[in-house]
Amino acid sequence: MKKAEKKLKVLLIRPKYSSIVANLEPLGLEYLAGLANELNIECRIHDEFQYPWTFRFERMCRIIEEGGYNFIGFNSNANTVDYIKLRAYQLKQRFPGIFIMVGGPEAELNYRDFCTKYTDLVYHDNGLATLKNIWTEGLTKEVFSRQTGICYRGDKGWIVKKKGAPVNGFIVKPDRTAFYKGLKKNFIFMKGKYALSKASFSCPFRCSFCYCTKMNSGKYTERNIMEVVDEIQEIRHDRIWFVDDTFFFDTDRVTAFCREVIRRGIKKNFMAYSRADFLAEHPEVLPLAYRAGFRDILVGLEAITDDQLTDYNKQTTREENIAAIRNLHKNHIACNGLFVISHTATRKDFSNLLKFIKENNLLWVVFGIFTPYKGTDAYDEYRDQLINFRSWRLDGTHITIKPENMSSVEFMLRYYALHLITYPKIMTRTLTGTGYDTMKKGWF
Repeated sequence: MKKAEKKLKVLLIRPKYSSIVANLEPLGLEYLAGLANELNIECRIHDEFQYPWTFRFERMCRIIEEGGYNFIGFNSNANTVDYIKLRAYQLKQRFPGIFIMVGGPEAELNYRDFCTKYTDLVYHDNGLATLKNIWTEGLTKEVFSRQTGICYRGDKGWIVKKKGAPVNGFIVKPDRTAFYKGLKKNFIFMKGKYALSKASFSCPFRCSFCYCTKMNSGKYTERNIMEVVDEIQEIRHDRIWFVDDTFFFDTDRVTAFCREVIRRGIKKNFMAYSRADFLAEHPEVLPLAYRAGFRDILVGLEAITDDQLTDYNKQTTREENIAAIRNLHKNHIACNGLFVISHTATRKDFSNLLKFIKENNLLWVVFGIFTPYKGTDAYDEYRDQLINFRSWRLDGTHITIKPENMSSVEFMLRYYALHLITYPKIMTRTLTGTGYDTMKKGWF
């Protein structure tokens, strides 16, 4: 194949998984679709979140047959590994000549898990330069041999090519057609519909349970901040979530972004991640952030004791967590507290967590069960203790390490109780219009 542009017909698939708190745009695949557009390659995103759970494979096959697609690209997450491997097998049985590539976060770190006889290419490189080369030059072993960051089947088994250099930007703009088309089903629990944007890569910190810090070859880099402002100005939507692992990291960068947004008169609401220590140490940036449109900050509080924070290698303290909440509330920005429930938790730990939430007037909360995702430092530490470690269970809502201080049944009941106690208040406050009154206490 000499010129891939005229011969490739690409179908990009985001597998559906269980989620009752959010349905977001497939931003990663939209960047691939943007690349396909630039190369004049016919491309479609099949987002399974836009369809029912029933007849998933039949629907996928019908789309392939009707569109004549010959290149299938799966976007992988930790909880979709087994599903993707099953679908690759089924598709190869149904369409023997089809080309199947797997990419996405899980493939970037655990690419060997997808090196099966039913997959043709595993993409684990930083950025899209390699994919551009492949789509331009052709799907041949000779072309593959010159690339970085891919795995492909050679004559004597799988060949793994070393990743290329870390990236600090995108080579194309995302094609947000899938976002606009699926907007009716887009939501974040009790918050509304959000477009996504990414302003940096990887993370400068090293929390043991998080594999985001391993991305981009473990190198934290940032996009040009004016380029980010240009992007969010072009998005035809008024709510944007920056999905960087920590958007609030450099005060000068945050200040430059906020001032430019204000200068251009961009009227949008923003949500982003921040660490507690930044918010505790730099409250001076928050009034400006509010003026620019920041209304939600997601803070990885993780735990309420210094000992547990040390175990997670969080490099923050309980007092910094409290100061972060207080500073956000004073500036009328909602603090969305993210907590990780450890397998070492006692009954008192559960009750103390609820007490902490009440004492600090923390309305918006998210609870996840400690999960040592493959590729993280935590996985290496706990791999011998893992139980029921199947991909569909790797979503932060299932036990993968046996609780030390109670039965698994009691642990899960107490985990569910955290939601039953806190979430009705979130819903009531939202429905009565006081969900973002950060100084208000009580249910109404």
